[in-house]
Amino acid sequence: MGITSYRIDKIEGKADKRGGEAVDVKESFAITGTDKKNQNMIEVSWSFDVDYKAVGKISLAGTLVYFADNLADKYEEKTVKGKKGIVLKGPALKEVSNFILRRGIIECVVVAKELQLPAPIQLPSVRVEQKKA
Repeated sequence: MGITSYRIDKIEGKADKRGGEAVDVKESFAITGTDKKNQNMIEVSWSFDVDYKAVGKISLAGTLVYFADNLADKYEEKTVKGKKGIVLKGPALKEVSNFILRRGIIECVVVAKELQLPAPIQLPSVRVEQKKA
């Protein structure tokens, strides 16, 4: 089935200095928590960060709901550091990770525009060349 809903709970952004030099942009995301709501739904907490080296930073955090008719093969229960938790696996992990990455980039494009920072992805551009005679 897949992701049925999502929400963003936190948006933080800052722009430290402006300049004309090239900016190194690094994106990262994490699944920060999972909670099984019922036999068909898992709520996933996530974060997405864009680091503009020495220029600024954008951070998002939120939750999404992953739904499947049969969740048994989509996750496993593990104990890490004495704490029991749910870990997504296989196609469920791939789908949730891709969703966080895509949604994070889309939302950060809007925030970057407001902060006058470069977009967190390489946007398409036109290249004009002289026609050879």
